[in-house]
Amino acid sequence: MEKDGALKLLRDKWFFFNQFLYGNKPMQPELREAFKESERLVEDAYLTGKTRVLKAASNDIDAHVRDFPLPLALDFKKQIKEQLGIDYDVVDKMRLKAIERLLKKGKISNPEDYELLLGRVEEIYADDNYNEEVERINKVLATYPE
Repeated sequence: MEKDGALKLLRDKWFFFNQFLYGNKPMQPELREAFKESERLVEDAYLTGKTRVLKAASNDIDAHVRDFPLPLALDFKKQIKEQLGIDYDVVDKMRLKAIERLLKKGKISNPEDYELLLGRVEEIYADDNYNEEVERINKVLATYPE
């Protein structure tokens, strides 16, 4: 996909996410205003070609989807695949590959990688089956100069 197409998809993903939440979760008026402001910021990032901002917004969406109750997450994943062609099975595989790559590298060099590993720890820390992975990730997280 060309760069402009990739940026458009990231923008469209944000707008889809907001619309999905509007339709599926009760939302206070103040929160709606915050969402509208986020849409303005994402649109601005798209128009000015700020890839990093759009990727961060996309990563935020992915983290939220992992926290959704299962029925809501499945509905979101189904709808986004139908409407935008985004397959969350592929997204999850890419995320796990990126995490493994960072663990092999043994250090973090940017805030996005830090957030990626931190999100993984939050996802698995309570499950004793992942103790070894949590330990490996924590060692790499400790290398990041905050």
